[in-house]
Amino acid sequence: MTVVLLWADPIRTITKGMGSGLIQAIETIKTVASLATVVAVILTWRQLRLVRKQATTTFEDRLTEQYRRIMEDIPTDIWLGSELKALGAEKRDRCRDAIYRYIDLSNEEAFLHDKKRVTDEAWVEWSQGIKTNMKLPAFAEVWAVVKEKSPASFEELRALCGMTSN
Repeated sequence: MTVVLLWADPIRTITKGMGSGLIQAIETIKTVASLATVVAVILTWRQLRLVRKQATTTFEDRLTEQYRRIMEDIPTDIWLGSELKALGAEKRDRCRDAIYRYIDLSNEEAFLHDKKRVTDEAWVEWSQGIKTNMKLPAFAEVWAVVKEKSPASFEELRALCGMTSN
């Protein structure tokens, strides 16, 4: 019978015959240890959430950096509404390539948002900018060519712009 008690509650078996003060102290230690475990779990969970948020922010910042680099190859006149034909041949080609990279980046951002890799806050800002930029004449011109020559690509951007594959 003692063996059964030993396995059932080793603390009570060991402390049998000892004063109630010692038993109470051991019970208090057990309670404090349990609370410490709960606090450690909560702190670990909070730390993991913080690390995840920081990783997402860093990831979004890298996408924003890509956008800024693309912008450097698009002349101000294009951002202000000029058509590609207003540019010289060399500038026009470089600008067309940059707009294509912008379209590709925009599609990637939409895809990443669909996969929950980008926060809703960032996506609201980005998607509004994408919709606005895609209405600019030079962007619309390049987008028309891309849609025609790649009818099965850029599905996420087509959905954002309210277009189907056709």
